[in-house]
Amino acid sequence: MPEVNENLVIPTHDAILPYMFEGVKWAIPNVGDNKETHNMAIARLFEKIGEHLQAFSVRTDCFVPGPPTLSAVKHHHNMFVRLCNLIDTNTKPDNMERLEAHHITHERRAFKIYPIRYFDVKNDYCRRWIELCLQGLSDMAQLSENTWANDWSVQTGKEMKKLFREAYRLMAVELFRVPVIEAHSVFDEENSFYLTKEHFDGYDVSHIPTIEWIKHPALGSEFTEDELRPISTPNVPVAPGVAENEGNTPQRELERRMQGGGEVVN
Repeated sequence: MPEVNENLVIPTHDAILPYMFEGVKWAIPNVGDNKETHNMAIARLFEKIGEHLQAFSVRTDCFVPGPPTLSAVKHHHNMFVRLCNLIDTNTKPDNMERLEAHHITHERRAFKIYPIRYFDVKNDYCRRWIELCLQGLSDMAQLSENTWANDWSVQTGKEMKKLFREAYRLMAVELFRVPVIEAHSVFDEENSFYLTKEHFDGYDVSHIPTIEWIKHPALGSEFTEDELRPISTPNVPVAPGVAENEGNTPQRELERRMQGGGEVVN
């Protein structure tokens, strides 16, 4: 396991961060100093998105010029549907009571980071989708509702979806030639746009200029499942510089005193 996470400092910007693994510059979302959350639902969502995004970013499509294959666009579609499902499931409207932890306080949980292929992705479409998703993860880590224990408001749910929706809208308009007005309804909470079986059955990218097909591919870019294991298992390093649930910090000491807790045994 590389020790890169110990060498990174808290950035003073929100740009996507590099992460070196096996001689390749991967990318990780920039969470700044918002490295932990009280909200277990956000922690789970953040982790699931990272897991799916890493799997997408190592597809052969990402390293071949020209429009992505049908399998790749279906992969993106399925990621987006799953994301919306997870967000909607934990969204509480204003007239619904929130789940507050009165008798138990969640230990803060560090965001789990999955390194993503981004900097060396040759496919212009895939790179843009990945870029927006990484920005979406950064935004998610900085939301004020990370203070809540189990859920979030409708407005926060919309904010979470925003950048992922833009990536999906771009795919629909650029590759499936969905009219811009129709595709923009992906931002509509009541009647959101999704690609259908008819769209996939009619997938045809012959309208894309040939110049985008004749660039040299990045041969030898793929990693095997075994090679990915150090950064794709539950042992993935958490946000740079953070030891998950570290007990011996001034903040933890303060929390234990406020809660009347005793010593922590490591």
